[in-house]
Amino acid sequence: MKTTVTSPETWKRVIEFEVPAEKVDTGVSAKLNEYKKSVRLPGFRQGKIPIAVVKQRFGDAARADVVEELIKDCYKAACEEHKIEPVCGATVTDMKEGEPGEPLRFTIETEIDPPVEITGYDKLKIKANPKKIKDTDVDEHFSRLLERFAEYKDVERPSKKGDSLRVEYRKVVIDGEEREDLKDHNPHYPIELGGEGVFKEFDKGLTGVSAGSEVEISVKFPKDYSDQNAAGKTGVFTVAVQKVQEKHLPEVNAEFLKKIGDFETVDALKVELRKSMEAEEESRAKKEAHGEAVEVLVTANPFEVPPSKIETFTDMMIEDQMQGRPIPDDQRAQFAELYKGAALSALKRIRIIDYIADKEKIKASQEEVDKEIELMAQRYGHDFDELKQIFRKNGTTNRIRLEIRERKTLDYLIGEN
Repeated sequence: MKTTVTSPETWKRVIEFEVPAEKVDTGVSAKLNEYKKSVRLPGFRQGKIPIAVVKQRFGDAARADVVEELIKDCYKAACEEHKIEPVCGATVTDMKEGEPGEPLRFTIETEIDPPVEITGYDKLKIKANPKKIKDTDVDEHFSRLLERFAEYKDVERPSKKGDSLRVEYRKVVIDGEEREDLKDHNPHYPIELGGEGVFKEFDKGLTGVSAGSEVEISVKFPKDYSDQNAAGKTGVFTVAVQKVQEKHLPEVNAEFLKKIGDFETVDALKVELRKSMEAEEESRAKKEAHGEAVEVLVTANPFEVPPSKIETFTDMMIEDQMQGRPIPDDQRAQFAELYKGAALSALKRIRIIDYIADKEKIKASQEEVDKEIELMAQRYGHDFDELKQIFRKNGTTNRIRLEIRERKTLDYLIGEN
């Protein structure tokens, strides 16, 4: 067998094959003898059919089988010989079977991860820079905590800022067209006047109204609104107010402090809040530094990614986002284009982290893996040894090992190894 390998792209390998006629003919003869032993034909005993008859009836099928087997065997041998590690299926092109007595010629195209060399990762001066948590930050967090335990009581007076309203849409018109499908899409949560995420038109239109009243509110939807059928358009909502409720924050006493964590004093609670906020801020700062470090390395070390890997990763991202919901055929290309850039960035990130981890021999120790599993066992109330066995069988242990390896590599890049 003769093979010639070319690389028209860093990620592409084209292998040209020429298989001697004798190898093909020998294979066909052997295949016909197999057929002779197993096929049945009227007028002949099994295994006693003349080879000439078998060849006449099954010659083309035998040759097709042999060619298919040779293509698989030759491709496998060529990959081993030329150290080709495909990342996608092989495509057979330019097949020239020829006649009996002539060589078999064919070409196979496949994709590989092109070799990369990441430099400069040991000279980065990027550090995590967490913000200092101030007393005012803790006080704001404490106030939000109280908000979570607030109670709402019905009132007969007109609504004001801070009140929570239960409403029902009686009619919804978008750009002059009545939308029956939106009429039943009532808010799942109460509308808090002055709260985050409330359209200013709703805030204004629902201030000063009482339970039982009905108001008409005109809303100009932003151009980037999630509902494309409403984005940039004007909507008119006829809204019935069912309830006006006043917010009552909990009294901060011994009972409340015990309820949320068995704290003896407000100061003790705020100390714990500060610790939590500092840990969260450190995590945010590290994540930001990790992203900056990888971005610098991507820019400084350009390399290509096989199109098949981008396509596969894009499909995975779309499926994850859609959560099993079908994508209309006319929108599939639009979705692919939308996620393609993110898929490419993610694949480059993975390749860089793998390269550095291999180069610096960074890996997760068994102790680190066990610690991670132990935390998960405590979190979900499982026995450690039992959970460890489950994870080992279903492959979760390997995923945990890779996640730890990635974290350690990213920390290495920002000098926190």
